[in-house]
Amino acid sequence: MAEITGKCLCGEISFSGDVDIKMMANCHCKDCRAATGAAYGTLIFVDPNELNVTGAPKVFKHKADSGADMEKHFCPNCGSQLFGRNSNRPTMISLRAGMVDQTDLVKPAVNVYMQSRIPSTPIDPALKAFDKMPG
Repeated sequence: MAEITGKCLCGEISFSGDVDIKMMANCHCKDCRAATGAAYGTLIFVDPNELNVTGAPKVFKHKADSGADMEKHFCPNCGSQLFGRNSNRPTMISLRAGMVDQTDLVKPAVNVYMQSRIPSTPIDPALKAFDKMPG
C-alpha cells in the first residue's frame, strides 16, 4: 500500500488515500493525448474505494475505440484532468500521474496504444510496449 495525495492546479479538488497501485501505464492513444495536451498520459490505476476526493469534478463521457464507456473527471475551475473511468474496468479508477504529490511512486511498467503514438516520442526500451491495450 502507498499513501498518495494530490490536487488540481487551483486546489479546488484534492485526493488522498492509502492505495494499492494495480497498474501504471503510459497511454499514447489519441484520447489521452487530446485530453492532456501532451505526447502521452501516464495513468496510475487504483481501487476507487481507497481514494478520498474533496471537491466535485465535472465529468466528460465518451466512447473508446474498444467500445467501452469512458469518463474524464476534471476540475470545473482550472480544467486540470484528475481521474478516469473505463466501463471495462469498473473496479479501478485512473489517476493522472501529473497530479500526484509522491512523484517517486510514478514508475510506469508499460506503454500502451503504441500504434497511435507520436513518432518522435522517446520510448524507454526497458518498458513493455503494446499496439493497443493488452488483455
